[in-house]
Amino acid sequence: MTTRMTIRDLHDRIGITPDTPGYGTAFGARSKAALFTTLSNKKAAALTFEDFKIAADRLGVPINHIKGVRKIEAPRGPFDDDGRPSILYERHVFRRNTVPVGHFDKSNPDLSGGSYGAGGYGAFSAQYGRLAAACALDPEAAFRACSWGAFQVLGENAVLLGYPSAFDMAVLLTIDEAAHLDSFVRYVEVMGLTEEFRACRPHEPDSCRPFVAGYNGSGYEAFSYHTKLAKAIA
Repeated sequence: MTTRMTIRDLHDRIGITPDTPGYGTAFGARSKAALFTTLSNKKAAALTFEDFKIAADRLGVPINHIKGVRKIEAPRGPFDDDGRPSILYERHVFRRNTVPVGHFDKSNPDLSGGSYGAGGYGAFSAQYGRLAAACALDPEAAFRACSWGAFQVLGENAVLLGYPSAFDMAVLLTIDEAAHLDSFVRYVEVMGLTEEFRACRPHEPDSCRPFVAGYNGSGYEAFSYHTKLAKAIA
């Protein structure tokens, strides 16, 4: 597989072989079905108390800190009704990961463009449809453009966090929710947010600002992430 995933590479990874109708550079209904099957696991195990404790001890925080982030990031749960990791497709992230940047802004403004902020995301039930549509344009950018799982770790950061690719991270997150927690721990450690996370205090939104600024981005205040986290960790 090439360094940057092509549609043909993705076909290879989801089990569409050269002798299968639809193999090649088109990403149609057969490809979409195979993709969704690859990312689905209705028997994925939930986090246990021991999972939470190990991660909390490693980061030096109370268990409620981790549970609080999980509650905010995935209010509908770590997986959707089809057993796929919960995702949020972010078109502004897709845009900056295409080659050249913004390549599909004019042809597919629903999938590429805009900026961080409210609106443009669509319904929770529409997210995998948006991912599949983006895969038909640029699968590498598509997987990077989604925030994945119980802790909504952005696929764009996958390689930095030690995964071979955003696609590989997504597949690992189908195994169980412990894989979701591992992605969160990796993010906090790699991004140097451990001390900021430890500094968060229940019912003290200002104490949470440094962490959410690093975890949710500079626009965190528009969504009151610091206030939400201070409440959720109580």
